[in-house]
Amino acid sequence: MRLRHIILQALLLVSVLGFAQDYTCYLFAFFSNNTPDGEQIRYAISDDGFNYRSLSDGKPVVLSDTIALTHSIRDPHLMRGVDGAFYMVLTDMRSSLGWQSNDGIILMRSTDLIHWQHTAIDFPTRFPHLEGFDRKNLHAVWAPQIIWDPTEGKYMIYYSIGRHDWEYPTKGKNKDGSTFYQPYFKLFYSYANADFTDITEPKLLFDFGTAAIDGDIVLDKKTSEYVLFFKDEGRTVINPNGPYGGWRTRQGVMRATSRSLTGPYTIEWRYLHRPGQFPVEGSFVFPLIGSDDYMLMYDCYARGHYEFCRGDLKSFQYVHSTPTKGNFTPRHGSVIQITDAERRRLEQHFGY
Repeated sequence: MRLRHIILQALLLVSVLGFAQDYTCYLFAFFSNNTPDGEQIRYAISDDGFNYRSLSDGKPVVLSDTIALTHSIRDPHLMRGVDGAFYMVLTDMRSSLGWQSNDGIILMRSTDLIHWQHTAIDFPTRFPHLEGFDRKNLHAVWAPQIIWDPTEGKYMIYYSIGRHDWEYPTKGKNKDGSTFYQPYFKLFYSYANADFTDITEPKLLFDFGTAAIDGDIVLDKKTSEYVLFFKDEGRTVINPNGPYGGWRTRQGVMRATSRSLTGPYTIEWRYLHRPGQFPVEGSFVFPLIGSDDYMLMYDCYARGHYEFCRGDLKSFQYVHSTPTKGNFTPRHGSVIQITDAERRRLEQHFGY
């Protein structure tokens, strides 16, 4: 295990220092809408990080019924691994079956971004011994992401879990006049096995005090801190753990930091996205080619566009609103840098 850890750390150093100058453009993996056809993996290419052109004329590049138990996917998170392979994790969900129909995630691995091995993990089946994670009580398992854990020498997968026994009352009312109970999502993590076909049992990563989803962790190399970006989810409520005894949530992008990947994380009680743009979801941060800056993107799903903001991981300035129309209609996704050779291979295989 020690030798494997050293080898993988060396590969990570090479990937960071040796090949970064070869990246010339960006690949965006996403799903496109809340229909079975939209809940498929799609790709788009960009030269600047915020203007994208869909591959395959906007059609799926991987069919969901070949990888998902629900025959639909959402929230694809794509990363380049320390071993040179590509990894993707996704929400296994068909929204037309209901927002409480999702009990699992999908793990995928590829060497060319075209052909993928896949494993669907159903949490109630995989972890039958875990109290509260049974089919009846589990509300949803949403938006998994991957990060390399150098301490463990493994890929850590983190995701949001909601359970019915965690729900809390709000001032909102249901149509029948009864009190609306807010689903309470917390972030959990697992480690993938060496084949990327299985995960360890969930452990708590982050509890916001009220619902939080769409976690995205980035290592700030300048401060050696892990930065967790997340969305305060659900209806506007007072989070009792906020400053001055409360924090009114607004379904926006926030930040928390930690010296350890698995926490504990210290919350910064402020919003990072452009003021007045509510609600947003699916925030994702990626480094810009030839720069020390990062791009923060998020899905303004109620307004029909993505917003892109540039900054240093601590603060961001609005850059551009990318319309989602025609054959490019992205929802919650992720972006990686790719080389000219990788771009040519994708364009040759999928076309525009």
